[in-house]
Amino acid sequence: MKDSVRVRMTMALLAAAVAGASVAFAQVPASSSAPKAKELAALMKAKKLEAFALRLSAEENRFVAVMVSPVQTLAVSALYSRPTDIEYWIYQKDYAHAYGDLVSGMLASERFFVEDILGDGLIAVPAKAGVPDTVSIGGAKQVLEGPADPKKRNDKRPAADVYSKTFTDADAKYAALLDRVIAELKKGGVASIASVR
Repeated sequence: MKDSVRVRMTMALLAAAVAGASVAFAQVPASSSAPKAKELAALMKAKKLEAFALRLSAEENRFVAVMVSPVQTLAVSALYSRPTDIEYWIYQKDYAHAYGDLVSGMLASERFFVEDILGDGLIAVPAKAGVPDTVSIGGAKQVLEGPADPKKRNDKRPAADVYSKTFTDADAKYAALLDRVIAELKKGGVASIASVR
């Protein structure tokens, strides 16, 4: 009799734990950047481009650059204190050089950098044994590997609500950058420097 009560109690506790974990992971939103990342990859492939860059606004010296490969999409947005450097690379259609300056140049600041593994948009919880996407905002790197498991005491990942907000904000920002790049590519490529000023 006591054994059957223990078994029932154990089963009830396991069911509650599984339900709790499911609720924590259910709070993580779907990716809004996923369809845009796939569209970008298709556009870049159709135009035979591996990299692309553009100026985001005439008022601000903010640029965006992307590099797309079969295994990942890398995107960066940054302010650049000497914008003519980046404009030159764009004019020359040397988008890879513009990308490199925005990612690691000393004149770049306020970087937003995305490592989209598999080029499938930001994924809130990667597949088991999958490589997580990462986002860096102003030098602070966030690995998108899902929220903390409440059953694990030493889990260093953020709680579900904090992680959900971090992911949603990063995904929205990435999706907006992809929208701008896609729109420019659909217009037929980058405009001349004179028309972006």
